[in-house]
Amino acid sequence: MSDSRESPEVRQWRPFASRVLAGVGRRDITPEAGIRLCVWGAPDSPEIAEGVHQPLTVTALALSGPPGEPIFLVAVDLGWWRAIDDEQSVRLPVLSALDIREERLLLHLSHTHAGPCMSHADVARPGGDLVPEYLERVSSAIIEACHEALDQLTPCDVTWGSGSCQLAAVRDLPCGPTDIVGFNPAQLADDTLVVGRVCNAEGAVIATLMNYACHPTTLAWQNALLSPDFVGSAREMVESATGAPVIFLQGASGDLGPRDQFTGDLDVAERNGRVLGHATLAVLEGMPRPWRILQFAGVMESGAPLGLWEQVPGDASTEVSTQILRVPVPLQHLYSEDELRAKWAHLGENTANERVTRALMLRKGYVDGSEAHHPVWITHIGDAVIVAHPGEAYSLLQTELRRRHPDRSILVLNCTNGPGYMYVPDRAAYERLRYQAWQTLLGPGALEAVLEAADRAITQLPQVRGLQELGAQ
Repeated sequence: MSDSRESPEVRQWRPFASRVLAGVGRRDITPEAGIRLCVWGAPDSPEIAEGVHQPLTVTALALSGPPGEPIFLVAVDLGWWRAIDDEQSVRLPVLSALDIREERLLLHLSHTHAGPCMSHADVARPGGDLVPEYLERVSSAIIEACHEALDQLTPCDVTWGSGSCQLAAVRDLPCGPTDIVGFNPAQLADDTLVVGRVCNAEGAVIATLMNYACHPTTLAWQNALLSPDFVGSAREMVESATGAPVIFLQGASGDLGPRDQFTGDLDVAERNGRVLGHATLAVLEGMPRPWRILQFAGVMESGAPLGLWEQVPGDASTEVSTQILRVPVPLQHLYSEDELRAKWAHLGENTANERVTRALMLRKGYVDGSEAHHPVWITHIGDAVIVAHPGEAYSLLQTELRRRHPDRSILVLNCTNGPGYMYVPDRAAYERLRYQAWQTLLGPGALEAVLEAADRAITQLPQVRGLQELGAQ
């Protein structure tokens, strides 16, 4: 090996990493057959769960800096909240039992469309009588999982990596002057997959975070089995390889869904899951060993001068913090119930009732007169930032935040906490009269308002080192 050459300008590299206290807990929340399903608006959609495809779970990750209160990231295999009372019946008992402030809990739904109903308003409908007790069970399971995670807190290294996954496709399909919800082969989807590997001091993996944007709508109205959709098989594959729980985090998928979807074929859901599982394992395989960075080790003179790098012990950011933003957002015209029923009178009764009920429920606790504020959680974990909110944002939110902040690992989470469980489309969605634009209460510019607020908050966070370190340490 020769040392006659000058050293390169860049002599160290480390992945995005976070040095924190972390612990994980899990509980099963699979309901019994007979509970009401998240009913699709399609005719003859089954109302009652006839059985179970794969189990539904709650997985909690507790995170803390060297001193300070813990933050809980809780991934739940459920669909979406229809009303603020439903969401609060689960989240508020958790906050009380853990004795933590609102900003320290991210209660995140995978958004499966093959899960149980979560609405107290459906108690008189088939299978709805089981819903109130089930939601109590979910709340208790979250509390137990969080306590287990808290009891397991240990020094950990979180390595953040990214790759691509070909599961998601754009689901805005031009059809005349408007768009329908379906695979659009003419447009490329955001395929970014962010993976976090959580390892303890011995280097053993204790959890894997998987942040990917794709609607879990493989299984649709033809299916009567409870399922986490593609998340289940992806999780099973990665957990089998790592021996540790997977925490799936649904990204900004308002405009993204599987290419192959809207079916009752369980094999399709499992195949979609394996696509995501293989992509996640590929990212994990490409990561350096935990607690390590790469350091330039010299030049080997061969047929060419070869730069040698070696893995050496390294440090990482220990910053852990969280905050809530209340972002002012524009509203569309709010129709009365009579106006809504007249608007959708041409549809079947089941579909019309579903749309009217959803439109009215979304307003409670969110709209104050003619104003609305969209809650956004900004959670800083070393080199990573989690931007979480209750709505279903278009992928522009994550692609633009990642473009503006290449010096951080950015995770964007839809379907987290509440209120505000509605689409947050980009401006083009309104111009094309897309479903996501007429379903939401929000007017054009809402996504951009959330984006700018999140961007400002990230910019104000303590600086972290980038991918490249200059000079020796």
